[in-house]
Amino acid sequence: MPLDPTRIVLTVSVLVALGFGWYYGGRKRWRALVADRFLYGVPWGTLVTVAVVVAFYALAQGGIVRWHDPLTLPFITWSYFYPTGLLTAGVAHGSPQHLASNMAGTLAFAPIAEYAWSHYPPSSGRSRTRSDDGLLSRPWIRAVVVFPAALLGIAVLTAVLALGPGLGFSGAVFAIAGFAVVNYPVTTVVAVVAASAIQTLFDALGQPVVRETLEAGAPGPPAWAGVGFQAHLLGFLLGAILGILLLRRRERRPSVGRIFVGVVLFGMAQSLWLLVVPGDEVYALYQGVGVVMVLGIAAVTAVAVAGSEGPLPRPLAVLGLPWVPSRRQLAIGWLLVLTLGFLAGVAGAVFEEQPLAPAVLGLALVAVLLAVPALPPVVPDRWFPTPVSRRGTAVACLLVLVVLVALPSVPFNLLVVGDDTVPGSGEVDVGGYAVTYEQNATTGQSLIASPGAEPENETLETTHNGVIVVNEDREIWTVGTQNYTLEHEGNASVVVGGLGWHETVEVTRTGWEVLGNETAYGVDLEVDGETTRSFASEPIRANAQIDGHEVGVAPADDADEPFELQVERDGSDVDTTEIPSVNETTTAGDLEFAVEESDGALELIASADDTAVLIAERETDG
Repeated sequence: MPLDPTRIVLTVSVLVALGFGWYYGGRKRWRALVADRFLYGVPWGTLVTVAVVVAFYALAQGGIVRWHDPLTLPFITWSYFYPTGLLTAGVAHGSPQHLASNMAGTLAFAPIAEYAWSHYPPSSGRSRTRSDDGLLSRPWIRAVVVFPAALLGIAVLTAVLALGPGLGFSGAVFAIAGFAVVNYPVTTVVAVVAASAIQTLFDALGQPVVRETLEAGAPGPPAWAGVGFQAHLLGFLLGAILGILLLRRRERRPSVGRIFVGVVLFGMAQSLWLLVVPGDEVYALYQGVGVVMVLGIAAVTAVAVAGSEGPLPRPLAVLGLPWVPSRRQLAIGWLLVLTLGFLAGVAGAVFEEQPLAPAVLGLALVAVLLAVPALPPVVPDRWFPTPVSRRGTAVACLLVLVVLVALPSVPFNLLVVGDDTVPGSGEVDVGGYAVTYEQNATTGQSLIASPGAEPENETLETTHNGVIVVNEDREIWTVGTQNYTLEHEGNASVVVGGLGWHETVEVTRTGWEVLGNETAYGVDLEVDGETTRSFASEPIRANAQIDGHEVGVAPADDADEPFELQVERDGSDVDTTEIPSVNETTTAGDLEFAVEESDGALELIASADDTAVLIAERETDG
């Protein structure tokens, strides 16, 4: 990040503002408050965690030399059969903005969680640590080892249980926030504003002046379609449950109202309500359902934290009927309904001739989860005493919700890439990666139950257009750049590699927009100075005739050769020729062709006698 007058003034201003706030904001009171929980008043665990994540971006992902284009492919959770991705996806990031957003959240929420955890064991107090308390009770170990290890462990867990390929520390950030909001709800809500301020500061330092043009950008899905909402929700629920365990261990019980309001405000501000269902071209965002979900989670969390230990009221008793079923009778009835539903689902799978094993497994898991509320009244009291308290019921609901949120990720992570799954024949091979461009390429990923087993389905029946990246050893089959992005930008780069190495594949698209028809184009891949023509479209015929002739534009199969003009008459081939250079001419049959520059665009003109017709215009970037 180069220094300039704006960045210098901004940095000095921030330091002065921090000093002003510290000096006039009750510095002695705050110093005493944090010193009671932090070694020397510093949240060391938060700083160590941020340092680890930033160091991974700078070193392992090569951000120190390619800050805006880091290596990401080998660090994504492509499959449960690719351990490296499972271990690294939680700390890897896709861009500086992605990294800054998550680190801003970490710096805002993690000190609150660390304060609740405390560097000083509650049993020993701040001023001393008994030698018999054990190594994990030592303040420095708790500060720089235990707390960062817990945050990094949560990052791995949320990455493992994320729905589909995932990348980033955001699951852990939401877990930290969930832990913080059940311990200090008001402070956590204030931290939401602090996170936004930190993000704004980073953006201003990274790009003090932003200049944009009026041009429309490349087509693409809405921004919210790429958010890992399932990992965020899972992280928040896990963090809230861990926070509840700490509160019970410390025998603290915050206000129900504060917890409810804190969770609602946090969930609304941090988009915990995101529920996205992607489609081929349409992405559905269920905002209404998501908001209802946040309100429900807030209520259940508040009761789980500080609810009554009294038993749940007897079901249906409020109706005043002469006879109402007991808890045990209702539970038995509910279990019978679930059993019948399970059997009906299995029968339906058999009737529809669907794979039986996945259907039985999925139905069984759903039935077991739905049966959890009915188990306490049925099992002996020595196993689970009844009646269940309101607070216990809320905790059970949170646990079931965690399983329901995590469960859909399991089948979508049981993926492998089979042999010979590289589409087309124009790939380049770089260190085990195959990079190519293809249209309507069927994905090479398959769902299986275990490594080496035959897939239940032949493939995931989806097709893709763009730059395809395949690595069988890493179970990678993905679109590195979408076709519409490459069409708009004209060029792109795909960074492949692994720990300690990387290579960049430059992708270039050139084409001619043919009059009244589609674009004839070719896609080239360049590695180490060598260029390969990866894809050449079919010849595209102009929707015009010149002196009875028809003209088609065809990309060459070799990157070193120019586009070709194919001239026909009455369905028969007449002649072919290369598209000439600018301000030059060439002939094919009775036609003469020239390329002229007009208003910054290159136009291909065909002429015969006194007639001149525009055939195609050179495709331009943007």
